[in-house]
Amino acid sequence: MVKSGIIVSVHLRVTDGAGGPPGHQVFTGPVIQVGRGPGNNLQFQDSRVSSVHGRIVIEGDLVRYQDLGSTNGSAVVRRDKRTAVLKGTGPGMKLMRADQILLGDAERPSSIHLEKIEIHTGAQAATPTATVVAQRALGVVGIVAGLPEGETLARLLELLADLRTESDTGSQTRKVLDFLIAAVPGTSSAECFMQNTTGSFAAVLTLGPDGTTPVATPPASTLIRRLQETRETVLIHDTRGTPDSSDSIRTLPSRSVLLAPLICDEKLVGAIQVGSKLGGVFTDRELDLVAVLAQQLSAVLSGARLIERLTEAEARLQEECEYLKERLGHRPALEEMVGSSPGIEAVRRQILAAAPARTTILIQGETGVGKELVARAVHEQSPRKNATFAVVNCSALAPGLLESELFGHKQGAFTGAHRDRKGLFEVAHQGTLFLDEIGDLPRALQPKLLRCLEQGTILPVGSTKTKQVNVRVVAASNRNLEEEVRAGRFRQDLLFRLNVFTLQVPPLRERRRDILGIAKIFLDRFSAEHNRKFPGFTPEAIAALEGYEWPGNIRELRNEIERATLLTPKNIPVDRSHFSERLGGGQDLVGPVEGTLKEVMSRLETVVIQAALKRHDGNRTQCAKSLGISRQALITKIARYGL
Repeated sequence: MVKSGIIVSVHLRVTDGAGGPPGHQVFTGPVIQVGRGPGNNLQFQDSRVSSVHGRIVIEGDLVRYQDLGSTNGSAVVRRDKRTAVLKGTGPGMKLMRADQILLGDAERPSSIHLEKIEIHTGAQAATPTATVVAQRALGVVGIVAGLPEGETLARLLELLADLRTESDTGSQTRKVLDFLIAAVPGTSSAECFMQNTTGSFAAVLTLGPDGTTPVATPPASTLIRRLQETRETVLIHDTRGTPDSSDSIRTLPSRSVLLAPLICDEKLVGAIQVGSKLGGVFTDRELDLVAVLAQQLSAVLSGARLIERLTEAEARLQEECEYLKERLGHRPALEEMVGSSPGIEAVRRQILAAAPARTTILIQGETGVGKELVARAVHEQSPRKNATFAVVNCSALAPGLLESELFGHKQGAFTGAHRDRKGLFEVAHQGTLFLDEIGDLPRALQPKLLRCLEQGTILPVGSTKTKQVNVRVVAASNRNLEEEVRAGRFRQDLLFRLNVFTLQVPPLRERRRDILGIAKIFLDRFSAEHNRKFPGFTPEAIAALEGYEWPGNIRELRNEIERATLLTPKNIPVDRSHFSERLGGGQDLVGPVEGTLKEVMSRLETVVIQAALKRHDGNRTQCAKSLGISRQALITKIARYGL
């Protein structure tokens, strides 16, 4: 701190009661904040040291220590005599060379040893702190004796009440600046600066007397650095003395400035600056007032940011909830994995072995063998089971849509991007993402997936800011990925990253003893859906099921059983004739001609409509056109037959 051309430096040896070797530091003040919390100049790990424990104040050639109301207190040892320091914001205790400040626990305290006090004069004193004549530390402003009385105090209390209820931070900031313009005599401007994405501070609001809007004057970079280091509200009597002030400022008459930090989440995010009229000088009274309001506005901004994060979290949970609703109704995956053949038993053992780890898993097998069921079993048996299990088929979407589906996008990133959208990597944060048909992942997206797997970061489409995610990836492919690498369609480094643990799911033809059990599960499921009971399968039907090669595996078996339940009259077993021609059936679309003409025709209509819907991918307009009926007539029949 400068006083009459004098600057004082203190050399300190610091010992942390939590352990570690002593450290040596040199400070020139004016205030050295001491405590356990972030933002202190001397930060301790010792749990017995308070978050804001005390401070060393340098005023001219005087060095003092103040205890700021710490829990376990402070003491100064001088010539083996220990003296407790009174708590509070009083003058504190004057320090001398060789004094030792003890903090926290009396038996194993943290300590600050004052090894040397150096006094410099003349040119040596031209330091960045020369402009600061008074300061208020963050967290020690409370009931301040210098606060105004009468009408101004009443307005201050009213403003503080408004700040607790107003939700618009812009409106709150304006109210604070309006109050300062009215309450601080001789004010020429009140400004609020906020840190932008580049790290610099830009004016968001500037007010002058009588509703004027003066040109914003950003704080000198030296003062911004001071705010970042000390978190103190400061009073500068003459802005011309600021070390990095511009030539235009130095040619103006003297001007007093109050500068207060705005703190959110323990970080400097902005500042309030109040300037006097040319030639004017502020006092400690105005310093206290600005410090109080900056502290209150910091709390308001912190609350607004918390609400913003909660709103984002709520939106994310809503998206996850909607996603999970689509996947409700599943039994545990291991229970759905029916069969006792050696191949499926080996898959179960591998799932239980790999699931507890975070290891990336590659599931390989033919189309329709149940790779998604295996992936879901891995998720359900892992520590991530209570988080989201998300699925995407890499072959089902165009490259642009797939990138958005995986990584999300920003509003306006492309035509149709009307709002920000989270990708499945964000939806599945702390959970599992299943990438089906990974061999079809476009070459342009492969490095982005590799970066995500290696660094745990994603870059939404249209954004320049990466996001951190924690997702376990399970991939699947029915292709030989090594052949894809040799053909240049798949990156080798991505294959190495995916192929940490491989699960090979056997095709259905290699587990024939399981076919009948799986078919019975599908029969029960479709019986319940169509509200029609079937006693089971005839011996001819069982022989057809177990003798077929099933190139489409379990998916083909499921479709075959669903078709059969539509053709089989209720209360009789499913027969071979109810299967498709591939299994030796299909000669008779409606099965045995039993029942009334209406019942037989209903079964025939059901088969014809279902086949037409399948041909046209569920498009009812095209389906009705091909059948030669109106769309409304088709909708009526779909409802009647429960399709």
